[in-house]
Amino acid sequence: MSTITRFAPSPTGSLHLGAVRTAIFNFLFTKKNKGKFILRIEDTDQERSTDDSLNEILKSLKWLGIIHDEGPYVQSKKLDTYKKLAEELVSKGLAYRCFMTNEEIEQLKDQAKKEKKIYKYPKTWRDKTDHPEDLSYVVRFKTPENRTIEFHDTLRGKIKITSNNLDDFVILRSDGYPTYNFSTVIDDAEMEITNVIRGEDHLSNTSKQILIFESFNKKPPTFTHVSMILGKDKSKLSKRNGSKSIDDFRKEGILPIAILNYLARLGWSHGDQEIFTLKEMVSLFDIDNLTKSPAIFDENKLRWVNSQHIKELENEDLLKMIQIDFHDKVNINLALSAAKAKGKDLLSIEQSLKFCENELISINNEFKEDLLEIGTEEIIRGFYNELLSLESFEIDNIKSCMNAFLDKRNLKMKELALPLRIILTGSKASPGIFEVISILGKELSIKRISSYLEL
Repeated sequence: MSTITRFAPSPTGSLHLGAVRTAIFNFLFTKKNKGKFILRIEDTDQERSTDDSLNEILKSLKWLGIIHDEGPYVQSKKLDTYKKLAEELVSKGLAYRCFMTNEEIEQLKDQAKKEKKIYKYPKTWRDKTDHPEDLSYVVRFKTPENRTIEFHDTLRGKIKITSNNLDDFVILRSDGYPTYNFSTVIDDAEMEITNVIRGEDHLSNTSKQILIFESFNKKPPTFTHVSMILGKDKSKLSKRNGSKSIDDFRKEGILPIAILNYLARLGWSHGDQEIFTLKEMVSLFDIDNLTKSPAIFDENKLRWVNSQHIKELENEDLLKMIQIDFHDKVNINLALSAAKAKGKDLLSIEQSLKFCENELISINNEFKEDLLEIGTEEIIRGFYNELLSLESFEIDNIKSCMNAFLDKRNLKMKELALPLRIILTGSKASPGIFEVISILGKELSIKRISSYLEL
């Protein structure tokens, strides 16, 4: 049997890191096994589902390069199917209509709370046949009593649940929309999903889903429940402790491959290797190498991974990713090479290369004080005269020229490099000073120093 997996997000908000990681694991596992990867949109929570969230999810997946083979299939477009199958279970005596009102349920929950008990639906309508007319109802699954539900998890081994711990849970709401546990089983069965890789927070749902599979005489898929992603404080990942949407990271200049690489390594390993291309991840991914231990999200580590992938970019590819309009006298190739050697994200690279756009630059007020140090102007003027006579502006020649100048005047590097960097770039954030001079070349370097010296 060929491998068929699915990623089934709910469009109730932005695509978060935990969901993306399960998408990555499903994607890698499917590609490794030359299977089929399906995208399914589980939008049965109509109160929270929005078109904006759906569009952002689709855009983020495309940007990441997590490309589906089929779909997206949208659950809200097949409500008749869910209703028909729910009623089929009712006719078989495997489910029943429950007419208990929300007010009645809330009263029972309040009573349980007062008695310090866990609320459990009392099966009021389980065996009743005298159904009222013209009243709304939900359909509940008739959970078998005194039954041990077993399933094998590839990561956690054999798991057993006693059915008496489960409610007669709702499978169809009064508005005609299915609940998650029902719709996901129907779709997994229809799509012949072979493997479900998802977060461990779904473990509590699996036993219910096993029962529904059995009620339709369908074989359940193989389950793998991966560990949760936690913040540095070991609590559930949230905006408070570092969680952002994929679109946030995109806007901050994080590369798609860096996110794929970093998230794949949160819970999966291949020896001590940290940096992977997508091709390497596909060929090396092994579901047996997943870990049960919670993964800790560290944005600094993500940015380090990003910096490693930036270093591997071809300059022509980097040029397409950043918004810099280079001046025609600038050595673009050197500028890109120098920037990507230090850049942690595309935004910092853009910022460090702003000095390459115009003939002259303006100096930020916060840096002008550094140019007022006693003796600074004289030092710059002296070095300016050295540059005038320098023929080649290759980095090695610039380095030799500057070192000779410093030795002759018994100066420290920072006494020249700091003010010179500000004069040439307008800030302190740029490639190294030797690279800056070489990137600008003789004409632009001389013009900017002349402007400072008012020559």
